[in-house]
Amino acid sequence: MKKRIILSFLILAFTLSGCQLLSSPGKLKESSVSGSLLFSEDFSSNSNGWGTSGNNIGEINFIYEGLEIKVNTPNSLLWTTTNDLFKDSQIEVDGVLLGGPTNDAFGVVCRYQDKDNYYGFLLSHDGYYGIFKMANGSLNLIDSEGGLQFSEVIRQGGVVNHIQAICKGDSLRLTVNGTLLAEVQDGSFTQGKIGLIVGTYETTGADVFFDNFIVLQP
Repeated sequence: MKKRIILSFLILAFTLSGCQLLSSPGKLKESSVSGSLLFSEDFSSNSNGWGTSGNNIGEINFIYEGLEIKVNTPNSLLWTTTNDLFKDSQIEVDGVLLGGPTNDAFGVVCRYQDKDNYYGFLLSHDGYYGIFKMANGSLNLIDSEGGLQFSEVIRQGGVVNHIQAICKGDSLRLTVNGTLLAEVQDGSFTQGKIGLIVGTYETTGADVFFDNFIVLQP
């Protein structure tokens, strides 16, 4: 069972905070010890330079000691990143639907270079998943042919899903609720920023809440 993604109709949106507009890059965070905590975020304040937005594409807000991303435009992606850089990273976060369609997309970004170059790990609240690469402004799924894949591991509707995305060397792995769903090899990007992402298809109003965000050395 597959869900088709009409990639050519996705409208891409990127929001910058004041911290991210600084000319100097953020710190490179890495450790020689697997399992070391590289970064954590409780979303009690925006001390880590997340981009926030309130435009026609959507909204990115700090609420209830978490991060909310709401997309108000059809066939759109809206994301935010921190200012720090990571080579290898194990990103973990909880995500839950606050409102809008279950036919959405939400997840994690790693090795973000700019709005045209990064990796993304996506789920939907109707049970689909995939890993994509944005390269030179072209978005392509790299873990499957033709569309997102379905898994009963993904909790549908307004139920919390735990996402783990690992970027280690040329290996990219997506684990949801403790089950490995996808693993691919791609060495296009070796380091970059990390972030969170939400998208819509034809129906607008996808509203996702993220919490318990940590990054470990894989």
